[in-house]
Amino acid sequence: MSLLKKCCVFSAVSVMAAASVCSCSDKHNIKKAEKNLQDFVPITEIFEDSKNYYLIVKDIDDQYWKLLAKGAALSGNELEVNIYMSGSSDETEIDQQIALAEKAVASGADGIIIAPDDAVKLSDCVTKIHEAGIPVVLADTIVNCHDYDVCFMTDNMIAGREAAKELLKDMHNNGVSEDETAYAAIMSGAITVPTLNERVAGFCGYWAEHAPEKWKLLDDITKSNAYEDALSNVEDVLDKNKNIKGIFAVNYFTAAGSAAVMQKKKMTDVSLVCFDFSEEISEFMRDPDYTVSTILQKTYDMGYLSVKACDSISNGETPERKYVDTGIVVLDPETRNTPQVQEIIAQY
Repeated sequence: MSLLKKCCVFSAVSVMAAASVCSCSDKHNIKKAEKNLQDFVPITEIFEDSKNYYLIVKDIDDQYWKLLAKGAALSGNELEVNIYMSGSSDETEIDQQIALAEKAVASGADGIIIAPDDAVKLSDCVTKIHEAGIPVVLADTIVNCHDYDVCFMTDNMIAGREAAKELLKDMHNNGVSEDETAYAAIMSGAITVPTLNERVAGFCGYWAEHAPEKWKLLDDITKSNAYEDALSNVEDVLDKNKNIKGIFAVNYFTAAGSAAVMQKKKMTDVSLVCFDFSEEISEFMRDPDYTVSTILQKTYDMGYLSVKACDSISNGETPERKYVDTGIVVLDPETRNTPQVQEIIAQY
């Protein structure tokens, strides 16, 4: 089976895996999840007699979601509405998000903004909130239903294609000949995260269309659930495959893990393309011996626009569109000092 077909199967399997998890959800799991919840905290000023919106993110401690919250807080303060934030302890704790959504409803939320951990399992929860007449805005990730008001996120298929384009360019610039056999590895996250699967599918599609004949993708897509997994998985893949000249790291912790292993092994002949921005990637990019690029999402904008939309819907307005692509910007040595890139970096 070709890797492009495997990528399509990978995306389909992720939906089926999520569906199987969904069937196991029950009140017992939700009650258990409630014990580990971090309570909602205000991220805006507290405005008396104002509307209360609840933001639920995928990982309460992750830098990416803190950036989204910064955008949401600015928007809330501008509108003089109250934004309360919480989230799951990591992106696999789906029942925690459901428990938080139920808690927001019980608290009298005027609107809920949620970045779903799971496209399938959160769909019933989103539907129930929406049917109760509470505005539901999705950020970063869509759900497998139409019972929400608007979604602000990256078009991840397009972003994945852009990542493949960038990796092919970087491998050329790093001295890989089109006449030599070379491989690229895909390091991805949890199978139940649809945004990651869409990036992989977009990447594989562009690679199949544009890569030199002798440049191949490894047959297996390596999946990691946390940074520690990514560290060992990247090292294992590099040890077992001697002709790797490129790595596509699909999310934050696979990117950080890939950078750490590449530096440890001094693999300056391998190009890395990843997503988003972190201290680890910033430091890695400053080392001129390595070739690294990253796809920057407009995370801050997602948070800012989500609150604007939530308030607008709560006031009786209907969004012009159901889905809004917030866009991406490529950060590489050529674009690093452009105003677009600097504006996004400054938000972190």
